[in-house]
Amino acid sequence: MPSHRGPANDLGEHIARIAAQLFYSEGIHKTGVDRVAAEANVSKRTLYRYYSSKEDLVAAALRRSSLLRFPTDGLPADRIRGAFEALVTFTRTETFRGCPYINAAAELTDVRHPGREVVVKITTRRREWFEARVAEAGVANSEGLAEQLDVLFDGALANASKRNIETPATAALAAAQTLVAAALMQKRTTHRSRTRQNMRIVR
Repeated sequence: MPSHRGPANDLGEHIARIAAQLFYSEGIHKTGVDRVAAEANVSKRTLYRYYSSKEDLVAAALRRSSLLRFPTDGLPADRIRGAFEALVTFTRTETFRGCPYINAAAELTDVRHPGREVVVKITTRRREWFEARVAEAGVANSEGLAEQLDVLFDGALANASKRNIETPATAALAAAQTLVAAALMQKRTTHRSRTRQNMRIVR
């Protein structure tokens, strides 16, 4: 999302980012609109000019809650490893209190809540990111491996939050590397087998 669109949009962005920080650190239900307005240094009336309800504010905040950045360069396997390395780093931070989307899904029990829709979209996008990297690597059944990687990632986030340690993330990193290495080895084995078969046919 562009960061500079004039004063009005900048203020709306500021409010949403403050809300994202508060909802993550203190919880959605415990954080009222008054608190967000006070921390954002705006009036409640100003806040409601940008977000007509707390539900809308929650959805806007969740769109800005991504605390992890996946690698944008490198070989597919390296980028997948980098994503899990970023997860390890994230779980080591003093402010870590789990995945903002897992937390939000637990609090927002109404599946029709606009915040739940954001959670579904963002977590789906993450799984699709894994699938794209696996497909780029030329691995067969990219969808299946992507699902495994995403489950590892999500499970590590949840486990690290419950235990307040980084061990689940480091274990997930090791498991992800094993899964990807095995898939790449299978790809090479299949390629060599097909090459030998083709050579027999030529002869």
